[in-house]
This record gives sequence, C-alpha cells and structure tokens, in this order.
Amino acid sequence: MAKWWEKEPLRFECQADCYKCCVKPGIVHFDREDIRKAADFLKTSPAEFKKTFLTRDEGYWVLEVGEKGAPCSFLTDQGCGIHPAKPKQCESYPFWRENMDSKPMWKLVGGFCPGIDIGPMVSVKKIKSFLKKFTH
Repeated sequence: MAKWWEKEPLRFECQADCYKCCVKPGIVHFDREDIRKAADFLKTSPAEFKKTFLTRDEGYWVLEVGEKGAPCSFLTDQGCGIHPAKPKQCESYPFWRENMDSKPMWKLVGGFCPGIDIGPMVSVKKIKSFLKKFTH
C-alpha cells in the first residue's frame, strides 16, 4: 500500500541561515562511514574524532545536541562546519521516518522547519533513498 507521501508531491528546500535542526535537542547518529568521512574532512583519525565529539550510546556512536541548550558542535556562524561530510541523519532531514509517518506529522514538523512546503518537489525516489540511508 502506498504511503501518503507517495500519492502527493512534497516540496522542501533548506532555508539559508535557518539552522533550526542544528539546535533542536536530540541525538545525531554516526555510523562507521559517517565517522570516517567527518574525520577525513577534519583531517583527524576516526579514533580522535570519536574521542573528541562522540559518545557511545547503546552500541551506537552519537553526538548529543541541545545538551544544556548547546547547539550541534559543528554549527558555525556560516552553518554546518562539516557540511560536505555531514552524517546521513543530517543529510536526510526532514525526511525521517517519524516525520513521514503521517501528513499531520509532516505539517507539524513544517511548523518548526521553514523549508517544508517550499522549493522544488522532492521525488518519491529521493525520499525513499533518504529513508533507506538513515535507519535509526
């Protein structure tokens, strides 16, 4: 059975100078590939990257965002400091399973994220690839 978002077009375009998703409290998961990409980008080793930025939580490497009101460790005045190497979870926002469960949830997220319902249409194929990439 087709999902609601497979039946009607969705629009999304990340808005310049927004960064709301970078300050929202939560957990950002880093898999092995995410760690390697970010470490390479920052010219450090994966071990040093994990030691400096991540913690282990239930078998996963994670970055806690919003702890005591702090934004993502990588957020700079110009945006994401590791943008070319950001983790899959960040690449796929707002196309997360919990946001895509229902149209009312998508609309609720749209109240937080100004890029929802703006910009170009996002193909079903692209949405499915985001959902497949980030599985947490």
